[in-house]
Amino acid sequence: MSRRVPYRLAAFVAAMALCVLGVTRPAMAESSRNMMVELKFGPYFPDIDKEFSSKQPFRDIFGTSQRLMTKLEFDYEFFTGFGIAAVGASIGYSQFKGKGLLASGEKAGDTTKMHLLPLSLDLIYRFDWLWQKHKVPFVPYAKGGIDCYVWWVTDGVGDVARASDGARGRGATFGGHVSVGLSFVLDSLAPGMAQTFDVEMGVNNTMIFAEYVFSWVDDFGSSKSWDLGSRTFLAGLAFEF
Repeated sequence: MSRRVPYRLAAFVAAMALCVLGVTRPAMAESSRNMMVELKFGPYFPDIDKEFSSKQPFRDIFGTSQRLMTKLEFDYEFFTGFGIAAVGASIGYSQFKGKGLLASGEKAGDTTKMHLLPLSLDLIYRFDWLWQKHKVPFVPYAKGGIDCYVWWVTDGVGDVARASDGARGRGATFGGHVSVGLSFVLDSLAPGMAQTFDVEMGVNNTMIFAEYVFSWVDDFGSSKSWDLGSRTFLAGLAFEF
């Protein structure tokens, strides 16, 4: 028998062993998931002027253009069975700039700004069963919750403005919101990269999303409060850990 036969047999056995190990090795498990972080943006314009029948004081000062709303949201997922149930909290920021009005109704020379810091608490449901079980990369969801919009108006030198009666131009207005949206799971486009991201960073899923938001922020119908609510779309990027 040639000496090459044992070497060939050994090589064949080694190759078969490697194949068997490759076939039977379990797939790398995904990390656990119980939190989601969202960064989102969208246009914003409050419904302040809708309470006036003829005048539009907000538009007269700040114009009619929508401004950018930026929000950061943190969700805790307390149920991940048939879909995801979560509670969330978010903080945002938007700013309007314009010229104040004099008693005569003319535009003032100084610039005034209105700053808004929306704070929200949410109850959330995401239907991700199709993604988790069948890798369909679309996840519809719904949210509802309460809001507190902290706001302040500054004058031309950056100080909090005062009304003619001496009242300070700042406050907080409460209300609520509901939203519906759709996420697209980016993991479906590059599964290998997604698995590496999960192993190295603990990110279970990465998504892009868009949602429609209807909010009413008027101290629950108070006639003495501004309505800072709006109807708008937000879009952004989400990471599930």
